[in-house]
Amino acid sequence: MAQQSGSGGSSSGGSQSSGSEATHYWQQLLENTREWATGYFGLPGWVLTIILVVLLVLLFDLVCAFLLGRLERRLNKSPRRWDDALLHALRGPLRLWLWLGGLCAILALVAQGFDIAGITSYASLIFGVSTLAIIFWVEVRLMQRLEQRLVFPPAHSSAKPVDQTSASAVTKIVGALTLIVVLLLGLQMLGVSVSSLLAVGGAGGILIGFAARDVMANFFGGMVVHLDKPFQVGHWIRSPDREIEGVVEDIGWRLTRIRTFAGPPIYVPNAAFSRITIETPSRMQARLLWENVGIRYQDAGAIESITTDIRQMLDQDNEINSDELITVTFSRYGDYSLNLMIYALSSVTDWQRYNETRQRILLSVRDIIYRHGAELALPASRVYVPDEVRLSNGVGQDDLESEEDSRQDSDPQNSRSGTRSRARKKDKGQSAPFDTEQNSESDGDA
Repeated sequence: MAQQSGSGGSSSGGSQSSGSEATHYWQQLLENTREWATGYFGLPGWVLTIILVVLLVLLFDLVCAFLLGRLERRLNKSPRRWDDALLHALRGPLRLWLWLGGLCAILALVAQGFDIAGITSYASLIFGVSTLAIIFWVEVRLMQRLEQRLVFPPAHSSAKPVDQTSASAVTKIVGALTLIVVLLLGLQMLGVSVSSLLAVGGAGGILIGFAARDVMANFFGGMVVHLDKPFQVGHWIRSPDREIEGVVEDIGWRLTRIRTFAGPPIYVPNAAFSRITIETPSRMQARLLWENVGIRYQDAGAIESITTDIRQMLDQDNEINSDELITVTFSRYGDYSLNLMIYALSSVTDWQRYNETRQRILLSVRDIIYRHGAELALPASRVYVPDEVRLSNGVGQDDLESEEDSRQDSDPQNSRSGTRSRARKKDKGQSAPFDTEQNSESDGDA
């Protein structure tokens, strides 16, 4: 054990000595460079070092701009999705990182030249935190470009396109994980104990969870929508439970934006999709054509030939799925019509084209009915009147009434009494309008 510890100590001491030797070598080289620059140019060494740093950063910047520009133009023609996206993400942030490193080095050299204590540590801290921020910026740019490449692959690529919802889910999840890692590393650089923070966060997370339970519910609801994919961006959805219908424009982590057909958008919390039923008409494979057509009762003899011709017409129609069930039958006796049921599935799913197809089929059904000498039924009533109907005491009745009317017109004071007497005479002298012949004869005998 002692020998092992001794060997371990010797190895650690050897590594420390090699590290100190390398540091001593670079420090000696820097001092020699400063002395040479001071003797040759007559300027302080730290000033010449700053000028050298600026020139090196400028040179590296120009080289990076030239090489990355030419490489990006070549990779734009690449069939792969990620290479040009990675280069696009690195091009701007890398140049910024070079200048940021040069500025931090200049700041440290100025602090050493003027013997200002503590500036070097602050400069290194600023450079480390800025490097983490630039890494996160690179990740954001990479995910944005990669999302476009996933949805729209290069023209000469054999890769299959990924739907917008899946691509957005991947980029958002990777972005969230990267942000968490960058924040934890940044806090550790600033001297915050990450382990203590996680321990405190476990207890505080419970309180935050109760306070922001709706936000967390919407967050996990959005994650479920991204993973299960009940609908995607661009789909037409509707809910029979709520008044929600429109086209999905965006699926966020908290809200989903749906553009209604009337124009204004609606914003639905993602947690609501776990409690309601969602229909996705955009995913339908066929549209149902189910109609009831009524013909007259007089055309009952033509029902079989009419239904046969309608069935043949639907079988020959290119926009009707003949592989599925097609039913044309006499369904029931209606109040004023004989009802025919037409049931078929249309292969047209577009709403506008479906309505045009439906109109064409209904007009064809009308032509078939007319071709067989039948007609479409209309709501109508028929009154049957007995053949032997006559009015009793009809002869001379009109003359008496006209005479009485003339007398009443000459005597306006007795108009009301005359009207009553005329009514009584009508009741006595005229029988019911639909008296049968037998009743009329009995009245005459009396």
